[in-house]
Amino acid sequence: MGVPRSKSLRRTGAARHSGPANSWLIQCAPGLASVLKKEMVYVGALERKQEVFIKRQRNHDLIFVNHVKSDIGLKDLRVAEVVLKCPIFGRYKISQRQLQTLAEALQEVGPRRLVVQVAGKIFDRRDISRWLEKELTERDYLFDPEIEDEVWMFCIDEAYYFGIPIAKARQTEGRGERSEERHGSLPPTVAAALAFSGQPRDEDVILDPVCGSGTLLAEAAAYAPGSQLLGVDIDAEAVAVARSNLAQLAKLKLYKGDSRQLKAIAGFDACDISLALANFPFGVQFGDKKTNAELYRQILESTLAQAAPGRFRAVLFTSDVESLRIALSGFSNFETQDLFRVKVRGELATAVLIKRKSK
Repeated sequence: MGVPRSKSLRRTGAARHSGPANSWLIQCAPGLASVLKKEMVYVGALERKQEVFIKRQRNHDLIFVNHVKSDIGLKDLRVAEVVLKCPIFGRYKISQRQLQTLAEALQEVGPRRLVVQVAGKIFDRRDISRWLEKELTERDYLFDPEIEDEVWMFCIDEAYYFGIPIAKARQTEGRGERSEERHGSLPPTVAAALAFSGQPRDEDVILDPVCGSGTLLAEAAAYAPGSQLLGVDIDAEAVAVARSNLAQLAKLKLYKGDSRQLKAIAGFDACDISLALANFPFGVQFGDKKTNAELYRQILESTLAQAAPGRFRAVLFTSDVESLRIALSGFSNFETQDLFRVKVRGELATAVLIKRKSK
């Protein structure tokens, strides 16, 4: 049986699947799918060369995986916004067998609120909602619009995927311990993508020269709990918030000071910084395009003065990528690589990896 009012739903021979128990949907911020796929390999969910199906939407990227190597690490994904089991998926038509499979899967998790998201002209959101509610009611399952926990029906062109969330970004380990977020803080999943892209290791000394409330350092610590973490911010209030948010981290030092002059900061000992992670000031309220290039250059120069020989790399993030490129042009012994682009506070920002050129 197909959903009414769609000619395509009446086509015969459409592919449809009851969805093996090993089918998954993973949602992330738009632009982060490539990083998320690498993290799925890192946690052991995917083989290194395994193909995945990526749907890039306006508000998110959606990765569909029909088979994972192991689902144990899926709840540990830090770049993901939501991890969902996918009991049914297919094209054009939802079969009676699929409806029964779906009803059984939903009965296991209990009452949920239904959310239908449609992209394209094949499906109609209201028709899908009404039809699913009717069909599942006949199979002894009732959606409850008053419940906060939801299930999702994604309809993208002719394809559909049903998702039951099992993990959300705010539930990821360590994030519940944060006491306060300041205006302008990075979303944790974006901070995770930046930290992960730097490939942090336990032997690293990691510096965030503009640490704010400590989001980047928290995500770096999650990937490399044995690393030494250093955070600097010129705003005393930001340092106080970071100190509260990161109180559980033993190998952490926070400083109130100007990162353009690290050596002048009281108590900041010379050290071999091997990884720098920075969400550089940008945008209308943070940073000034007339002065950003010089600000970025000075912070990099001060950081490099204490960098570990041969091991230093940095992941830098800003929407003022033109100023960043101007700043980097003064360091001829470094090479750069654009990693990803993602919107933050309504502005498209770019993550850039820098590392010393190979001899």
